Amino acid sequence: MTSVDDELLADLRRLAALVDPVPQHVREAARAAFLTRDLDAELAELIADSTADADFEPVRQATDERLLSFAADGTQVEMTVRAEGAGWTMMGQVFGAGPGTEAVVESDGRATTPLDLDDLGRFLVGDLASGPVRLRCDLPGGAKLVTSWVIL
Repeated sequence: MTSVDDELLADLRRLAALVDPVPQHVREAARAAFLTRDLDAELAELIADSTADADFEPVRQATDERLLSFAADGTQVEMTVRAEGAGWTMMGQVFGAGPGTEAVVESDGRATTPLDLDDLGRFLVGDLASGPVRLRCDLPGGAKLVTSWVIL
């Protein structure tokens, strides 16, 4: 490639950025996906999402609430996220967690919110910002678990 080709490509990139910029939510999701590289943790995959499972028209008024289920070998995470005010509240349970389990909610790969799990693995946290979030747990015995990202 010549310098003329390089200049032309640079001009085309600038033009594309002006005419059709990448939406901010796509940038955030890409950043979050890049930050998921954690080879030590087992990935708990999303197995159910109430917003994706709706094959019918709701009878009652729609709510800003989602039911999410994640599963990995021997561990399951069930949670409800609900829009409250300007943020989200997350309530759920980590099945397979025991005493000494530490957990955090990661937002966009940068901010973390610690969770206070009870003896049954239940938790409640509020004031989560909209955007990509995931749950990270350090389970007893040294096992680590991280859920896939979901966008609130």
